[in-house]
Amino acid sequence: MNPSSLNSAHRLADCSDFVSSDFSALASHMSDCQRSRSRFYSLHSALEMLHALTAPRLVTTGAVLLICSCVLLGLGWLAVV
Repeated sequence: MNPSSLNSAHRLADCSDFVSSDFSALASHMSDCQRSRSRFYSLHSALEMLHALTAPRLVTTGAVLLICSCVLLGLGWLAVV
């Protein structure tokens, strides 16, 4: 094999990788479009937004929920007494 045929074979392999990645990106996009037309799109969108807000601050969100729960339990005990 001469070097030019090796180069062309290498370029062909790179091209097929590019086409394969384009195909997977297109499949992902089509899947997203199909999901966006489902019945629960607004619920799914709201849950994605909630996840985007809470994921980076997971520990802080947990601490806030724990504090709120303790306050509500304390108010419940005050209402009983």
